[in-house]
Amino acid sequence: MANLKDIAQKAGVSVATVSKVLNGLGNISQETTEQILSIAKELNYRPNLYARNLKTRQSRTIGIITEDMTVFNAPPIIDGIGACCEKRGYHYLLENLRLNKLGISPVLDVNDHSVIVNEAVDFMMSMQVDGLIYLGCHSHKVLHLPSIGDTQFVCTYCSCTDSSVPSVLYDDKKAGYDVAKYLIKEGHTIIGVITGPAMSVHSINRLTGYQEALYDAGLPYNPKLTVCGDWSRDSGYSLAEQLLQSGVTAIFAQNDIMAMGVIDYCRQNNIEIGRDLALIGFDNREISTVCRPTLSTIEIPLFDIGHTSASILIDNIEGKPSELTGEIMLECSIIERESAKYRKRD
Repeated sequence: MANLKDIAQKAGVSVATVSKVLNGLGNISQETTEQILSIAKELNYRPNLYARNLKTRQSRTIGIITEDMTVFNAPPIIDGIGACCEKRGYHYLLENLRLNKLGISPVLDVNDHSVIVNEAVDFMMSMQVDGLIYLGCHSHKVLHLPSIGDTQFVCTYCSCTDSSVPSVLYDDKKAGYDVAKYLIKEGHTIIGVITGPAMSVHSINRLTGYQEALYDAGLPYNPKLTVCGDWSRDSGYSLAEQLLQSGVTAIFAQNDIMAMGVIDYCRQNNIEIGRDLALIGFDNREISTVCRPTLSTIEIPLFDIGHTSASILIDNIEGKPSELTGEIMLECSIIERESAKYRKRD
């Protein structure tokens, strides 16, 4: 593999001149610069990034520590981070903690989580990354953050107990409000909700938003129309019957998977979603476009969450502190499809 000396010999210049050109330093003539770059390309020169990092003390590389790559939110968030890195001239390294697969909760299993996170952070620091993004499986507080000195840090899809660490999330409460407001505007006054687990931050915030929309519309909140699921399709199926017996004309399922369970139940019981019942899910998963009827749902701005996180991190790395600090909440949007239509059966 060619090195700086090989390029310098062929160009008839010093190694120092080659180094300045390849690192964008110094005041080298345009003719010499073009010649050196052409020779470097011809010789298939590849820079020694580790040596460069040691010299410049900047790697133009960030580390991403994700709790689990298999969770649906991770790929589009990482795509957003990657797009920002590409635009800003950075690379990224990825470490997958596999917490979901290992059955480790970052909230309940703090000791196990801290061991895994420490190892991941140590690895990233050994690779001399300029900053770190911690990507959560769900919205929660990161209880353990290893000491990373002056290295910049951002939480994504979760937040940190250290308020000085920027966190980029989405507004669950506003999304729940928007769903209820949409259904009320469509004429619904008896709206059922299938939540996720009772202690989930997502469940609590989405339900709170729904309740506030009812209050603003002058509609009473009926706790009998709120049932607790577990994010699974089976729970959506089993709870649909309970809500339909209560006379609901619309159901807000707090994720698309439980909404699929509602569709299953209605199909088996001759209830036509889009005519006898309106249904809205959450997450805009791929399945929402291929089911019948297609599912109206809430789209989380996952790509934008990743892009914003990387932008904040890189701004901070480059000494241009972002105006976005603390918990940054991005808004979701309603995707209207066939299931939210409603026409009362004659």
